[in-house]
Amino acid sequence: MITNEELEKIYYMISRNVKYYRLHNNSQFADKYGKLTQERLAELCDLSRSVIANIESEKVNQTFSIALIANLSKVLNIPFEEFFKEHDFTK
Repeated sequence: MITNEELEKIYYMISRNVKYYRLHNNSQFADKYGKLTQERLAELCDLSRSVIANIESEKVNQTFSIALIANLSKVLNIPFEEFFKEHDFTK
């Protein structure tokens, strides 16, 4: 059984990855700087901006479905499994 600590780590990892890929993006929806606003991403995924903000927040325990992650993956043009990997974005 997964522990609360393990689950929190997964949510944290997804949170960081969603925010990173929203701000470093090469999809057809990104602006000329490779970014999407939370509002634009929410619009493309048929969500509210606050849902995107909550997913990206490290302080909010926003639950979400696999379908939502799949939708983000498609819109951001990022492989689904990338949201579940630990990345060192400082490099």
